[in-house]
Amino acid sequence: MPYTLVKGLVWVVLALLIGIVIGWMLRSLRSKRQVARARTAAATGVAGSRSGKHSDAAEVERLRIRLAELEPIVVERDRLRAELQPIMVERARVRAAIDSVRPDPATYPVSSSGQPLASERPPTPDVRAAAAVLGREIELDDLRVVVGVGPAIESLCRRIGIRTWWDLATTEPSLLRTMLTDARPGLAVDDSASWPLQAQLLAEGRWEEFKALTDELAAGRPPD
Repeated sequence: MPYTLVKGLVWVVLALLIGIVIGWMLRSLRSKRQVARARTAAATGVAGSRSGKHSDAAEVERLRIRLAELEPIVVERDRLRAELQPIMVERARVRAAIDSVRPDPATYPVSSSGQPLASERPPTPDVRAAAAVLGREIELDDLRVVVGVGPAIESLCRRIGIRTWWDLATTEPSLLRTMLTDARPGLAVDDSASWPLQAQLLAEGRWEEFKALTDELAAGRPPD
């Protein structure tokens, strides 16, 4: 009886010891796994941090290169703006000068004889009849037929909207003088005073009167 009790007690102690050893082994194994996981997570975090830092550095470098490329563009833009400013000021000045001498629609220029020009555009003249009087063929609304108007001045006239004989005939001489002095400072523009009258005679097909006037101008005598 005592032997059986002692034997059973020994087995209980052995089982307890075995349980303790197995529990310790399982706990140790679990701890090792947790440590391994922690190390793996830490390594992954460091690698991610390094990757993030590398990505940020690459983005900063890309932006720095982009900024360096934009700097000359900004400089060129500022230079063009600086050059454009005086051009805009000059354009505004020329427009103001033209507007200040532009005739009122209710009024019309006066010829050298003191007679006002007609307020309505005359019928289209027969330029074929002009050849018999002028001794040469001319084209309708060719501004260069007017004595004193050459290709350069014709181009200036077209820029301000003078494209026909009648346009020139209904233009104030003061506007023509302003146009010429703005284009060529110091240029003598006395001849421009007769241009509206010449253009009126051409627009109305008054070839004989035009020839007489231009002959007087060519001879250096002022028209009556």
